[in-house]
Amino acid sequence: MTVAWIAVALVFSIIEVATVSLFAGFVALGAFGAAVAAFSGLGPIEQALVFAIVSLTGIGMVRRPLLHYLQRRPHLTHSGSSSLIGQTAVVVDPIRGPHERGHVRLQGEDWPALCRDGGRAEAGASVLVVEIRGATLLVDRVGASPDGLQPSPQRSIREDSTGDVTDGR
Repeated sequence: MTVAWIAVALVFSIIEVATVSLFAGFVALGAFGAAVAAFSGLGPIEQALVFAIVSLTGIGMVRRPLLHYLQRRPHLTHSGSSSLIGQTAVVVDPIRGPHERGHVRLQGEDWPALCRDGGRAEAGASVLVVEIRGATLLVDRVGASPDGLQPSPQRSIREDSTGDVTDGR
């Protein structure tokens, strides 16, 4: 009987891997518990009770909090197009306005792009991907102020050996 319970556990384990519903996994645990009970010499009624108790306890008491935890947990791995958000790209075809897409090169691929603020971006400019709509990347110009003008170069301010602050110009 032990082998039969192990077979049932394997079948439900495969179903759990295929569906990822956290339902069949608890049935597989119940079948594994029943296999341990059968190996220990318990009778068929005791095996069925172990199977039922372990399966129903898992489904009834553990499944809901476990699902809640897994759904609230931050996803650490981004893949596909969502992994592009936050990446810096280079404009290869100018973005000419709110309705005239240009193209940016990111990870060796060219993507259609628009500036999020409806502005322009010249070829060679660096942009930051902030959103994706369909197959179009919405970007912000890197180093541009909100009015579209490039900021003046940053001044270098440092402390000399006496502790005085000096302007690095």
